[in-house]
Amino acid sequence: MYPLKRFSQNFLNNPYYCKKIVEALEIDSDDYVLEIGPGKGSLTKHIIEAAPKRYIAVEIDRRWSDYLKDQFKGRADIINQDFMKIDLNKLFSPIKQSIKIIGNLPYNITSPIIFKLIDNYREIDAAVLMTQNEVARRISSGCGGKEYGILSVICQTYSKVEYLFKVNRGNFFPAPKVDSAVIKLSFLNEINEIENEPLYRQLVRQTFNYRRKMLRNSLGRIFDKSIVYSLEAIDLNKRPEDLTIQEFKNLANELNCKLRQTYD
Repeated sequence: MYPLKRFSQNFLNNPYYCKKIVEALEIDSDDYVLEIGPGKGSLTKHIIEAAPKRYIAVEIDRRWSDYLKDQFKGRADIINQDFMKIDLNKLFSPIKQSIKIIGNLPYNITSPIIFKLIDNYREIDAAVLMTQNEVARRISSGCGGKEYGILSVICQTYSKVEYLFKVNRGNFFPAPKVDSAVIKLSFLNEINEIENEPLYRQLVRQTFNYRRKMLRNSLGRIFDKSIVYSLEAIDLNKRPEDLTIQEFKNLANELNCKLRQTYD
């Protein structure tokens, strides 16, 4: 069966990296493992050998989901569905043990998948994901760099991010036009320093939409200028790429307080 372009299928065919990716997830006998897009099962054999309590694979391509059901009958639960359409709350609710995620993510929907995982961070222990190398660099970038942006701040707010290793394009079939890399997100149990999470995410997203503007100007496009100019938590002459995660938290909390005082 040939990989389908419409599903952004580029299959990893180097056994060394397959094993290395699975080892990075540190699977033990109490873990529930969910794989996103197993395809022909390059990682599946290694996941099963690691002996998790339960292994679930979500595959959109019926050809490969049927193949995996035949190959790993009784050892894997294969769901033939689009991962983005799965209700993770419903899937995870009966599971009380540690949930770990693994997957070679389709390039065209990498960010939506990651944000979906973050929306369910309380239920997920860790995720080991292969993405475009450029995306992996953005996710793990520190403040002050050109790669630092929305993905960097949001991922590092909800998890400990590790850039693990690069995987050159020649290790895939068909070979993509760019190199890939593997990252690990170790999710936090609780986010205690953010008073209003939706506001925090809005602040991060919208300020980076105007990343070359000083915060006093970008925030003034979003919120009432009288509120913006009264903020003291950070220097409003800075640009969003210059703010640390803690500074974003401080800014969001002060903004939340000012908004409540104004509109309550």
